Amino acid sequence: MAFSSLLFLTTFLPAYVVLYWATPRIARNATLLALSFLFYAWGAPWFLPVVLALGVVDYGLALVIAKRRGTRAATWLVAFAVTMHLSVLAYFKYANFFVGEVGALFTTLGGAEIHWKNVALPIGVSFLTFEEISYVVDVYRGDARPSRSVPRYLLFLMLFPHSIAGPIFRWKDLEKQLRSRGETLDDVVVGLTRFVWGLAKKILIADAAAITADAAFSHAPGEVTFGVAWIGALAYAIQIFYDFSGYSDMALGLGRIAGFRFKENFDDPYVSASITEFWTRWHMSLSSWLRDYLYIPLGGNRKGEQRTRINVLLVFTLSGLWHGANWTFVLWGLYHGVLNLLERTAPGKLWRERAPRWVAVPVTFTLVVIGWVFFRAESAAQAFAFLEAMSGVSAPPATAKMELALLLPHRSVALIGIGVALVVARAVLGKPRDEGPWRWVHVAAAPVLLFLSLIQVVNTKFVPLIYFKF
Repeated sequence: MAFSSLLFLTTFLPAYVVLYWATPRIARNATLLALSFLFYAWGAPWFLPVVLALGVVDYGLALVIAKRRGTRAATWLVAFAVTMHLSVLAYFKYANFFVGEVGALFTTLGGAEIHWKNVALPIGVSFLTFEEISYVVDVYRGDARPSRSVPRYLLFLMLFPHSIAGPIFRWKDLEKQLRSRGETLDDVVVGLTRFVWGLAKKILIADAAAITADAAFSHAPGEVTFGVAWIGALAYAIQIFYDFSGYSDMALGLGRIAGFRFKENFDDPYVSASITEFWTRWHMSLSSWLRDYLYIPLGGNRKGEQRTRINVLLVFTLSGLWHGANWTFVLWGLYHGVLNLLERTAPGKLWRERAPRWVAVPVTFTLVVIGWVFFRAESAAQAFAFLEAMSGVSAPPATAKMELALLLPHRSVALIGIGVALVVARAVLGKPRDEGPWRWVHVAAAPVLLFLSLIQVVNTKFVPLIYFKF
């Protein structure tokens, strides 16, 4: 059940607000857990028993790990837990890809075709896996206390605002809030306002940009001209940022309604002056997770420059693979890894230190847009053909050219215009704040944005969240 769907907006959201606040404070977590079960079961009922079973296993393992912390037994138990969760992720997310690649190799070598029934990808499995791993690892390190309540730990895993596309939570950050939050009715105002602004980003900007991006990437590589390729890539850059950051805003807003203060997941990444800075602003819950649970355990930058480069490249490659079972995601990860390494060289460091932001920001944004081509393309071949068109090296014959006008239908232009106006307004007014003079401006604008968004939801084709498939 997507947050931008009519069912959620007209039924689940009002029921959530009413039921949660009508419940006595002592039982609100129980109400929230029941709503989370319902929400998850709506989209993946067959996977719900797996989530519950893994949660119960985590609960028991963490208690034992905490008691035996510092012993060989604890090390083996945390290794078992990590392996278990990665195995579940590998089966559901990568089995189809692996079997497909092996099958293609066998066929090429003259072997028999492999018959395989595709495994359905459960929603949010990647985010769930990382949260479960961080829980047992933090308990093992002594950075967090194990949960003493199975329902409370299950609520941490399945809390519906983040259960399908993040942000990635950590038990140590939410433990106290899960026990006691001190929520007030002011949280409802702040939360609903944040939710509506996120909804507007998704519906009015991302979905409008998707029309142009989909049109560009749906055509054969030989039909894409230089202008079409760049407009398509730029449209996708707009789409993916406002799609995912809008969802994150909605998730943070939904959590705030129940008194939760979740950490921000985006910090205006498109104003970054380097790729290194970009990754401190984009999908911050993932970046920090990879740093704390992969890069640092691998040695980080403590074992010499050569080892550091290997670690950086490995982390970015795995980050790409985490996003999806396709070579395009691996290439996207490698691309960002190589750019990050270039910024670690002497010329790269000089550029980062000396280049004025008015030059560095457009250059960084252009590099990010180029990388998004790998992320959006259906195959590596399409990605490289698209990049070739963007470079201007090749041009399609006149009979095969895709007209630029086809990318910009009037409705899309109008909606992107509204979206740009909203972006400018946010830049001038600032982000929604709990306090400050602009708070009530954001609150007052929310009904208008909700009305415009609902019109679009009713009258246009549903566009799923990009990160649903991750």
